[in-house]
Amino acid sequence: MISAKVAGAVLLGVPALLVAWMLLRRQARAVFLFAVALIVVGLGYLAATGATDDIARSLLPGRVLQPAN
Repeated sequence: MISAKVAGAVLLGVPALLVAWMLLRRQARAVFLFAVALIVVGLGYLAATGATDDIARSLLPGRVLQPAN
């Protein structure tokens, strides 16, 4: 089993990075790296607020660790 926080970040981060790469591969490398930095900051915010946990639990029910009460 994987942590819900990590699973949610992967579920959101990988597609975002792929889209950024497809759209920005012909641009300057700095533009792509800036997009990566924005994605990382956005994922950090979502992880800090607990949104990645909720996303992982809704998309992967039973495959992520449940919170300990």
